[in-house]
Amino acid sequence: MSPITPHQPIDAESKELLGHLRNLLLEQHKLLLDRERAEYERTHGPIGGPGNFLALVMGDAHFAWLKQISTLVVEIDEAISRRSKAGQPVADALLEQARDIMRPREHGSDFQQRYYAAVQESPDIVILQCRIEQLLGI
Repeated sequence: MSPITPHQPIDAESKELLGHLRNLLLEQHKLLLDRERAEYERTHGPIGGPGNFLALVMGDAHFAWLKQISTLVVEIDEAISRRSKAGQPVADALLEQARDIMRPREHGSDFQQRYYAAVQESPDIVILQCRIEQLLGI
């Protein structure tokens, strides 16, 4: 087996793993958005239509912590797209990044602490977290 070089394309197994991870992250992101929306509306009142909600998600500090997941999804999409020239080291780095941030921690980063709270409150989020952990081997 030859050593990994920056020009070695992403192998099929990693592409498949990243594709599954992307889908789970999108599902989890949706559940977390729904949770954050409900919390926001309890404090500030109804948000209104989808345009208002999108504006809040994109610009309000209440939702900012979720950008780590959405950014990771975009990076995965870019890496596994047909036009991508990303190599295996990029795939490995994305998987390692996911293993790092998708670990809920009571005393971790801001994201990990907020994610920890969400996992404590929602059975649906717990189920998806288990699926993510199983996929990533964490």
